[in-house]
Amino acid sequence: MEQHHKLIQKAWCPKSPVKYRLAGFTIVELIAAIALVGILMSVSIGRLAGTGGFDEVVVRDGILSIARGAQQTSLGQQNVQLRISVSGSNVIVSSLVSGAIDSTKTFPSNDVAITAGAVGSGTACGAISSPITLAYASDGEVESVDSDGFPICLNGQSSLCISPAGFAHRGACF
Repeated sequence: MEQHHKLIQKAWCPKSPVKYRLAGFTIVELIAAIALVGILMSVSIGRLAGTGGFDEVVVRDGILSIARGAQQTSLGQQNVQLRISVSGSNVIVSSLVSGAIDSTKTFPSNDVAITAGAVGSGTACGAISSPITLAYASDGEVESVDSDGFPICLNGQSSLCISPAGFAHRGACF
């Protein structure tokens, strides 16, 4: 009996060499694989969800760029305008200096619906049926805009505002 007890101890002794390894994965390998799959899924779901949010950000940033550029150009200069017009299925936002186009961007209206307020009519947005022109004074302020500012809406939401001081910013007009 004592000899049988020594055989069991010897078999379970941690110092004894293991002749074979069990097949399978370790817990560390499983956790690493699950983490990798999770990272790949989070990246791919963002890509598969659609580009609507991305398109809206591109349009918003493009309009902000043109509007801010127009304000900077107007500092110390006369006859600077920001024009928003429709041509077919496109909305065109342009900065003009003395009637000549300084910079322009064209946005397909089937990607993002762009609407704007009427000059001096509050913060509501409506369809752009005719060109809208904002004139900048030589101090960078927008002429003939009410105290709330001039709104530009993307996909029906107030997304941009050009303040009476001429500064274009994200968000609603107040």
